[in-house]
Parts: sequence; C-alpha cells; structure tokens
Amino acid sequence: LTLAAAWAAGGAVSGSLLSSPHRHHYQRVEHRPHGHGGHRMTRVPMMPSRSKQQLLRLRRQLHSRAALPSQEGTPTLAVYTHTDCLRHKVTFHPESPERLRHLIEDVMPELSADLGFPLVQPDRNPTREELSRVHTDKYIDTAFEAFQQVSDGEPSVYLDSDTQVVEGTQDSAVRAAGVTLQAVEDVVEGRVRRAFVMVRPPGHHAESKTAMGFCVFNNILIGLAHAQAKYPDTIRKAALLDFDVHHGNGGQEGCDTDPNRFFASTHQAPLFPWKGLARETGVDLNVINVPLPKDSSPQDFVDAWENTILPKVKGFDPDIIFISAGFDAHPDDPLASLNIEEEHFGYVTEKIAHLANEVSRGCIVSVLEGGYDPHALGRCVKAHLTSLANVPEPSHEQLSREPSALASSSSSSSSTSQMLFTPEQLQAMDKSTLRAELSARGLPTSGRLDALRERLAQIRA
Repeated sequence: LTLAAAWAAGGAVSGSLLSSPHRHHYQRVEHRPHGHGGHRMTRVPMMPSRSKQQLLRLRRQLHSRAALPSQEGTPTLAVYTHTDCLRHKVTFHPESPERLRHLIEDVMPELSADLGFPLVQPDRNPTREELSRVHTDKYIDTAFEAFQQVSDGEPSVYLDSDTQVVEGTQDSAVRAAGVTLQAVEDVVEGRVRRAFVMVRPPGHHAESKTAMGFCVFNNILIGLAHAQAKYPDTIRKAALLDFDVHHGNGGQEGCDTDPNRFFASTHQAPLFPWKGLARETGVDLNVINVPLPKDSSPQDFVDAWENTILPKVKGFDPDIIFISAGFDAHPDDPLASLNIEEEHFGYVTEKIAHLANEVSRGCIVSVLEGGYDPHALGRCVKAHLTSLANVPEPSHEQLSREPSALASSSSSSSSTSQMLFTPEQLQAMDKSTLRAELSARGLPTSGRLDALRERLAQIRA
C-alpha cells in the first residue's frame, strides 16, 4: 500500500518500531541555532550510559504496557511515551534524542517506583482525519511528501528554517501525535486522572499551515481537538496552558477564534517566535498572554499564573485542562534567559492540578514541549510529575460536577423562556445590532458573529 493510497483511505499512519532504541554512549554536540534561540553557542551535556541489563529491563517495562491496564479505581497519574520518538535525530541540534533518552533511562525508573505511576507505550498513530482537525490538507501533504523524499534517499528536507525532516522523523512525529491521542482517551474515559505525555519532537509552534520551531505536528492541539470531537457530551470547553519559555503560537492559533477554547501563556519576550503580545485577547477574551522580560524573576512567573491566568481559567470553567509543559525557562537552558527553577514549575503545576479538581473533575493532559539541557529537563520533569502525582484526588462533590455540555443543555432546556432573546431573535440580529446590545450591558463587543450571539444568549430576562 503506497503512502498516497493509505492517506486516500483515511487510515492511520504506520510508524515502524525501533528495534534497538537505546545506545549506551552519547556524543557531545555543538549547535548554533537559527531563529528559535538566537545565536548562542550551546553544548548538549554528555549523558551517562546505562548498563545493558538496566536498558533491557526498562525496555521490557515499556513494551509490556502498550495500553493502560484495567484496574479497580482510577490511577492518579500515568506517563505516556514511545521509543519511536527517539528516532528523529538532526545532527548538531539542541532538540536531540538525548532529551528523551535521559528522561526514559535515567529519570523514569526511580521516579515511577517512588511515585507509583505506570509507564505506558501505546501503539497508536493518528488518522488523517485526526491530524486535519488542526492542520490543513495542504500542510499534511507537504509533511508526508517530505517524509517520502527522505525515505527515497534524500538526506534531509526542511519544512521551515528551523524544522528539518531526516530519517526517523516520520516515526517520531507521527508517534508523538498518536501517543497524545491515547493519553487523551484514557483521561476522558476515566482510566487515569492525569497524564504526562513524554514525546518528541515538540509541537506547540506548529501552526495549521506550517511547521515551525522544531515542531512538525501540534501534538497537544491535536489531542485537544480530538477530545472535543470524540466526546462532545463530556468535553465542550478545553483550556490550554503553556509555560514554555517560547510563546505557543500554534496553540494560540488553534484557540483564538473558538470561544469554547481558552489559551494562556507565559513566555520570554522578545524571543522566538516573536508572537504572544499582551493585547492579543482572542475572539471572546479567551486568550491571555503574559510576556516576561529577559531575566524576570521566578516570582514574576508565579504571580502571572497565580494572580492573572488561573483566576481566568477558573472563570472559563473548562471540562479538561491541557498543559504545554516546556521547561526551557530554566536558568541552565541554552535557548533563553529566564530563571525559573524546577521548584517553581512544580509549584505552578500544583496550582493547576488543584484548579483542575475544582473545574474539570481533575482531568489533565500535560505534553512535553521544550527544555534543551537534559539534566535540567530531568529535574523539572521530576518536579512536574511529583506535583501531578501528589495533589489529592478530586473530592466526591468535585467529581459529581456535570460537564459543561450537559450543564448547558440542562440550563437551556429548563430556562429558555427566561432568556432575554430567543434563538430566533439572535439569529436575526446582524453584527452591529449584537454589538449594540452587548455594549448597552457593559459586555465585550469584539469577536466573530457566532461568538457575539453566544455571549448575548447567556443574558437572562
């Protein structure tokens, strides 16, 4: 079956298994990045080797858990990864396999034993339909044409100035999206409360029409769109929270015009991708950007989340929270200049998890983004997972909350007669009339026509 025929049939993309995913020795590499990190020289630290016996034991542990097992009760946390995500390797590049190798080989064995979470390696790939909820058909075709060129013998193909396709990129990028999808399904269907998706290449810069900033497919946005599409009675509203040091432009693009999606980001500015201005507020005040100047303090970061972003997330009342978990704001990271230590990532994660208990029955899907010093990344991931594992489960009262889709349906069926405007009246109003009605009541008047109607529909007589 040719690649084109497989896509025409709408099937899932196959990614070959990595028969020998681990190497015992790592080469120190040097890189002078382009737009993503400026022109700083950086070295990826030499990673310590693991014994052959340790690697075989970990590999067996991963392969024995291709899906989250059925069990009594819902585990608090599961970590999802796949050795296929080690296959994408661009020479002399900070987004290297060593990032994930260090997490899998050095961090996870002890941490999973201490915190008691399972490691899951799903054999799950996305269908074209699942990718096309986020990316245009033209871009998907472009990406797979690049994969095919490399398969046919081309050494590498650039999707953009920072994002290169080489041998192994297809396996890693496709699997990263698929693992995210499986984690979303497990969380929404109640097999686990919180999930951390430990994959690469990262995804939050990839936009609908283009790759960008090391990102091929927007893994987390593919997961968010899947949650809303597959579970409309459970997941109507979703929040995407991004604390990577670089603005999650792809995540914002995917949320900006949808009033049922909320996006928030802290990021260093000015810095690649040169987006994420504070004045960007989305179609329905559903976007919050908090740019942080170079050398901002950890307290600036914590204050932005505690005092600015999380209260707005609570008001949005999502059914699920997604976290673009990039850890490149750490002072040891070579691509930026913030000073956020692992304990601060852990603290913000704890606050997000408590909020998720209040508004979304504890449902969290966190997806790895940046973090380019492997040792610092390992410490940050440890703090992140410790918070996700240790925040108590939602209370019985919190778990009994109705999803917003059901609450909205119940409210609309019982109180339609109390609405200030009937659905027919709202449909008959043009944009200027809607804005005049909203303005008279002190409500925001920006946004698309459907967003204005939805805003006005909430007003009761």
